[in-house]
Amino acid sequence: MPTADTPGASGPAGSTVPETLFLSTIPGASPSKWVERFTSRERRVQLVNHDDGAQVAFLAPGPGGSAPRGLPQVGYLRWRLDSSPEALLGAAGVDPEDVHVVRFYEEDPVVCVGQDHLLAAWDVEADGPLPASELDPSEAMDPVRFAPEPPADPLDAPELPGSGERTAVEIVATGAGHVVLPASVARMFGRRDVVVLPLTRDTTHPGWGVGLAWLRAVDSQLVQDFIGAAKGRRPGSSRNDHLRDAPSEAAPAGRVRAGSGAARPGPPGKTASGTQGARSVKGARSGKGARGGRGGRRR
Repeated sequence: MPTADTPGASGPAGSTVPETLFLSTIPGASPSKWVERFTSRERRVQLVNHDDGAQVAFLAPGPGGSAPRGLPQVGYLRWRLDSSPEALLGAAGVDPEDVHVVRFYEEDPVVCVGQDHLLAAWDVEADGPLPASELDPSEAMDPVRFAPEPPADPLDAPELPGSGERTAVEIVATGAGHVVLPASVARMFGRRDVVVLPLTRDTTHPGWGVGLAWLRAVDSQLVQDFIGAAKGRRPGSSRNDHLRDAPSEAAPAGRVRAGSGAARPGPPGKTASGTQGARSVKGARSGKGARGGRGGRRR
């Protein structure tokens, strides 16, 4: 018999204890529209905000090769378009056959330079995106250099997610060097004293693909309903039925149409957050929820 401790069970005075989906995010991710579609009295989302370097941690085997703990249940993946999510997983010691990946959208590369940098004078309207050949490799700032070591437990978010990218942007703001970032990340850490220029896509900077991933071993109706919400459907929709039959079916890579539930970058200086019912781990531990705006049209 269900108890008050059972997810989705009725608690005292007929209250409902919601099932919680733990969602691993990365800098630039804005899952608010997806979360709004998914969240209800019975279900909620708790965000675990990680750096790019720890985005595969929740999929990796446990200590000594033991089974993963299964939390977070689902999370963002970002990979270079001259590679693949399977290559990203393999490099992290995760068997791609153990993971479902659904591709959602692509991100353009941009370069951030200080206002006094020579490239700040580039006229995008007249000359178009900046060719990667104009960048001096010796001036490149790699955010990985400034990022902390990934936490051992995928439920332990860093004190300041995205600190590597944030530090790189702060350095280039002084006029020293440049940093190439996904457009959403550049907007997240944008500053008035930093100029952001679009780059041409080539073999040097091909852009990134973004998707959601989860372990086949922890697949569940909760996960499937969230994937359905990310695809634009409300939980319980009859159109979610095919997900239960073919959960590994991937959406074709490419730009997501407006209203499709894609994560979109927020304005400069804003961090990714969920809507009502979504909380970061840090906020949950302090008793404070992370609120976001209403996104998407209700269906």
